[in-house]
Amino acid sequence: MKILCLHGDGENENIFKSNLDSLLKRLQHSNTELLFDFANGPLQCPDLLAKDSQSPQPPHFKFYDKEEAEDIRKAGEWLATKLDSDGPYDGLIAFSQGVTVVSGFLLYRQWYDPELSPAFKFAIFISGSISLKVLKDIGAPVSKEAETAITQAVLQRDQVLGPLSAHVTKARRAVFNSDDCFGLNLNRLPLELKIRIPTVHIWGEKDPLFPSSIHLAGLCDPYIRKIYTHSGGHEIPQEENELMQITPLIEWCIHRGSWPGQTQL
Repeated sequence: MKILCLHGDGENENIFKSNLDSLLKRLQHSNTELLFDFANGPLQCPDLLAKDSQSPQPPHFKFYDKEEAEDIRKAGEWLATKLDSDGPYDGLIAFSQGVTVVSGFLLYRQWYDPELSPAFKFAIFISGSISLKVLKDIGAPVSKEAETAITQAVLQRDQVLGPLSAHVTKARRAVFNSDDCFGLNLNRLPLELKIRIPTVHIWGEKDPLFPSSIHLAGLCDPYIRKIYTHSGGHEIPQEENELMQITPLIEWCIHRGSWPGQTQL
């Protein structure tokens, strides 16, 4: 079973592999057939100012310069080429900017090429997001409230602050409220804009960007979706007790993605 692994902004495949090492060892201990393919983003970073990077190991890569629909589409073209040349892949593990690329790619593919089968059987999203600019580019209704929530979250991140207290208060309700998921009315979105493969969503309670992670979780089928919130920030969990809880969620996702008929949904 082959799984594609995509890093965050300003990282590289070796950094991502190191950060995932403890988790992947747990997964391979119970399933020796798992193979993980790490890929560098197509653009090299000129310096260490990338927002996801916490390591000095050069060179550093990213998937796009700006979170604009055009840039994410171009990164999606790189991903499509990667899938054609090195795939097929059974599943995906992505972090931060890698998630933004994949989520955009999946939605564009479902919207414009609905006859194609899913690119992955399952996906693990860590500190991930869906770009509201991608949703607007497709023509989905995106409220001013949703845009404001993400603007506030990004500002908190850029000022190296924790999440807004108003976002924390609303977090649990937003996960289950399809009418108001941090301003997104999920009930107004067509089925083609719902990700219908098994997913696991992992984010930190101290990550100011978690409203965007909740947006993405809301776009995924709730019947084949698991969510785990860890005690940290915008990072990959490393605590032993957290990895013990995350591992069975990912194992469930891998198993559920291989069910007969899943790719026909």
